[in-house]
Amino acid sequence: MNKMTTRLGFRQHRFALAGTLLLAAVFSLKTERGAVADVRGDLATARASITQAELMQAVAYLASDDLEGREAGTSGGRRAGDWIADRFTELGLTPAGTEGYFQPFGDGYRNVLAYLPGADDQVADDIIVVSAHYDHVGYGTKRNTRDGPGKIHNGADDNASGTSTVLELAEALKQLPSPPRRSYLFALWDAEEKGLLGSKHWVENATLPIERVKLNVNVDMVGRLRDAKLYVFGTRTAAGLRSLAARANRDNALELLFSWRFRRDSDHYAFCRHGTPALLFHTGLHDDYHAATDDAEKINAAGMETIGRMLFDVLIELDTADALPEYRPAAEKESDAVFKSLVEAPGRWRGRLKVRVKPDGGNGVIVVGTDPES
Repeated sequence: MNKMTTRLGFRQHRFALAGTLLLAAVFSLKTERGAVADVRGDLATARASITQAELMQAVAYLASDDLEGREAGTSGGRRAGDWIADRFTELGLTPAGTEGYFQPFGDGYRNVLAYLPGADDQVADDIIVVSAHYDHVGYGTKRNTRDGPGKIHNGADDNASGTSTVLELAEALKQLPSPPRRSYLFALWDAEEKGLLGSKHWVENATLPIERVKLNVNVDMVGRLRDAKLYVFGTRTAAGLRSLAARANRDNALELLFSWRFRRDSDHYAFCRHGTPALLFHTGLHDDYHAATDDAEKINAAGMETIGRMLFDVLIELDTADALPEYRPAAEKESDAVFKSLVEAPGRWRGRLKVRVKPDGGNGVIVVGTDPES
């Protein structure tokens, strides 16, 4: 064999090897793209499983006269709790109470709790609590009704809407082909209407290691969406929550009304008291609040679907985060009035905040949007 032949053979071998490596790289890239496409497809399918029909099916039952207003400790309240536990069973979620799905406490009250373990060893110890209260005020009393006691208060918006949304979120996450990275506790609290008792009891008597709980997403009254406006409270309890919620809303047609107000009147507050970041989602009060007229036919079903899907996106944002943020105690002293004073003050705050605001009708403002990198 002469030198020419040797060189030619070497070049042919080199080009063949290069071609093989190029094909391998292209195949690997296609495989990665295919895997990403598969994940996106799985997320889209799970997200689309949150439907008006299923949301309203749950609301219709929970807000029916048969349950007599779901007052904590009554027959109607217990039947509502039993129905929720049956739904958790159907979904194949792990019981997380002290008695199966139930955590009894107080005067015949019961939290209903289900657990979905995470699959990523690096972050599976993190628990995100997704919650709503399922009780209402029954027949009402002079202290808690707007139109007099003695009538069934069905509480379709307050809070059959939040309960059904949490159940749909549980179903959506459970049906993913690959489990979430982090762990989830789906918590339906009892006795909220008696003083936030269910959430307070769980935080003080946690059925899972409380130090593993990194964040609470609480859903309270999301059935009356008007003008696509969704109130978001608690974004000041940890760094980055405002921008996270804004990212989750990219594919939704909602106007997020971010508020600095530190609310103490819903179940997220028990977590804040413990030093855990918490978000509250809410569509606002109305004339049927704590009245016998808060019925299922007044629910904005399409709005609930939009909110449910946006909250699914919130959970995915949390699930895929490298790390979850720590609690900000300073949030407890903040308010919309404080925010307004910062926005109106000259100097560094105006440039750094990068938010869009509007008056709230009182002394404060509502954040309606954020600028990139804010």
